Amino acid sequence: MWDPRENALGFTKEEEELRMKAKDWHEQQVVVQMRDERRRREREEQLRQQWDNSDEGRLFQRLAESFAACKKLVNQNPDAEQQAADLADKNYDVYARLKENLQRANQAPRCCFLKTSGELCKAPKMKGQQYCCMHLAMMAVKEKEFELPPLEDPNAVQVAITRGARGVLDGSLDEKRSMRLAYYLQLAVTNVSRVNFEPEEED
Repeated sequence: MWDPRENALGFTKEEEELRMKAKDWHEQQVVVQMRDERRRREREEQLRQQWDNSDEGRLFQRLAESFAACKKLVNQNPDAEQQAADLADKNYDVYARLKENLQRANQAPRCCFLKTSGELCKAPKMKGQQYCCMHLAMMAVKEKEFELPPLEDPNAVQVAITRGARGVLDGSLDEKRSMRLAYYLQLAVTNVSRVNFEPEEED
């Protein structure tokens, strides 16, 4: 989604000022990393808000609140859990399964995603993966393949320019790749009028 705070390369006003003041390529890369980290944090927060506002997110929130209330009740009244086991039947089974799964989750390997603070995520990672469910979703968004049409005519080149600009704005195309893309698009603009892929018609 386009962010009105960002310029064509995805920098905010403050980041662009720092980039322009950079003395060499390494200092520019520091600013690029600042931009990418800011966008990652904002994307993470956006995903979290979208989840919280979804029907699924609200249902899981109510489930978590109900489980927390049951746990508090059991801590305050130890006899309540046995009474629930004897009298509540299926309703207690749900609580027992949640309690057991939570205990397993607490013993599960942790997500390896490194936060800005330098701390690991610590959420249980998905089976066979390095990251938890949320950070896997974030990585999938980040690593989404960027595609262009064949640059065979002026219309295709214009479409490629549009997609490239959109890729820079939505973060799917980083600065290094966008600079390379700009170079090849310049070549395409220069060469597109000189080539003809259509076979010549025979007389």
